[in-house]
Amino acid sequence: MTISYTRLVLAVIFIASSSILLLSCGKSTEQTTEQQGTQKDSVISSTEPIVSTNHSQLLTTIIGRQGGIFRGFQLGDPVSKIKTEETFELFEDTTNHVGFTYETENFEAIDVLYYLDKNKNLSGVKIDVYLNDSTAVKSLLEQFDTYLSGKYTPDKKANTDKTRFWKGKGGILVRLEDVSKGKDFGLRLSIGPKGNPAMAI
Repeated sequence: MTISYTRLVLAVIFIASSSILLLSCGKSTEQTTEQQGTQKDSVISSTEPIVSTNHSQLLTTIIGRQGGIFRGFQLGDPVSKIKTEETFELFEDTTNHVGFTYETENFEAIDVLYYLDKNKNLSGVKIDVYLNDSTAVKSLLEQFDTYLSGKYTPDKKANTDKTRFWKGKGGILVRLEDVSKGKDFGLRLSIGPKGNPAMAI
């Protein structure tokens, strides 16, 4: 009778400890599965591709107001006019240029430098457009090519794989470059007379 009672107590202890062990393993597995699910979700969301901007719309944003050499401004316009009428955000104000910037909803950015002569009048413009990928660069480059070829005279003899040129009235030169390097993608547009800082490479 004593042996049976001891066996019964040991059996109960064995079953109880086995149950606790199984429950704790199940809970640990559940937490691991939940953690993996959370990690998987965060990996998926961080690697989703950024949808690129419609590039004809982006071109319209870059060009801004029609007229002038760029965004409605003419060479010789005073810096006060640029500061008053430019809709992008001012980020730089020095003696020889003022800089404005704009960021799209898709994290593409436009930086515009308006170069000034000694009288603080517009002498040239340099525009850097930062894009998300090579497809965006190619698409916007074609959009720019069409727009600039309608506004200026193409200088196809000077063109290279990465650079295109145009000539305007009054000795204005226009250069559009694919300045992409590695994982950094972008275009640079320079407008001004020969020798102007905007035209420096």
